[in-house]
Amino acid sequence: MNEEQFKQLIIRYQSGKATDAEIRLLEKWLESRAQSDLYEKLTAEEKGDIKENVRRTLQGRIVANDSRDRQGTLTTWVLRTAAAVLLLIVSSYFAWQWAKTDKTTVATMLQSSASGNNKKVMLTDGTIVWLKPNSILTYPSLFEKTERHVSITGEALFEVAKDASHPFIIRCGDLTAKVLGTSFNIKSGNGNIEVTVLTGKVSLYSFDRQHDLIVTANEKAVYNEGKDLIAKVELRKEEVDQTVQGTEYSMDFEDTPMSEIVRRIEGKFNVTVTMENDHMEKCRITADLTDQSLNRALSMISQSLGFEYEIKNAVVTMRGNGCE
Repeated sequence: MNEEQFKQLIIRYQSGKATDAEIRLLEKWLESRAQSDLYEKLTAEEKGDIKENVRRTLQGRIVANDSRDRQGTLTTWVLRTAAAVLLLIVSSYFAWQWAKTDKTTVATMLQSSASGNNKKVMLTDGTIVWLKPNSILTYPSLFEKTERHVSITGEALFEVAKDASHPFIIRCGDLTAKVLGTSFNIKSGNGNIEVTVLTGKVSLYSFDRQHDLIVTANEKAVYNEGKDLIAKVELRKEEVDQTVQGTEYSMDFEDTPMSEIVRRIEGKFNVTVTMENDHMEKCRITADLTDQSLNRALSMISQSLGFEYEIKNAVVTMRGNGCE
């Protein structure tokens, strides 16, 4: 088992999706490492993160134990809890090792809000990820020179920044999605992984590369992990509406004033937009800026209305004569 496979196994374990055989394998391995000094090699910040993760893990396992396994012994529960704690230590150690050897492979794990709200994550390449509740996104602080790798447990809507020379690769369980620049939703649960493509094209393949499938805009594919089968299924409009709900994905404007367009751009791309001429706010535009990067969206607006724009840090300055 290589490091990538081990990392994916950790994610499945922490999300409660590991099989009984995988759990036994992990716990047996962890018992053999229990006397190691991995924990002592971690920084104070990493130890603090572990303590917080342990607290959450224990709470979740206490609830699960009370509700679904009242007949289990206390000893079994304690052993599994200890294994969970050790697993967090080991996963943090791997992160520490990666940070020490190569800054481009430092992985950050983000868990979305448990309150039911989506969490927007902007990656260094300009990709926007709408992380759905109770989901985990793993990504590097800096992408590699040739490919952009991330992994997801749960559900997320991706708006991948277009870059033909650097494919964007998403790992979800045993399924891998490869794109150049597109928008799609990926969701795992109940033994299935669903991929809904909104724009562009996504190449899907299973862990052993025995199944390959191309999914294009307005199509959906379902991968059954137990049977190792993948197939396209009908995509209903209500599914698309549900997929983008709670995000700022849609940027389709029809005769919309610039004041509203600016508000939407600021909210989606985390920037501040300044228009030097007050008359610019009165201009109206009809355009679909969905699935467009900040630069591309501003370019389309400037060409349509004869504006000029400049981006410096997180501030966009727009110049033009405006409209009466």
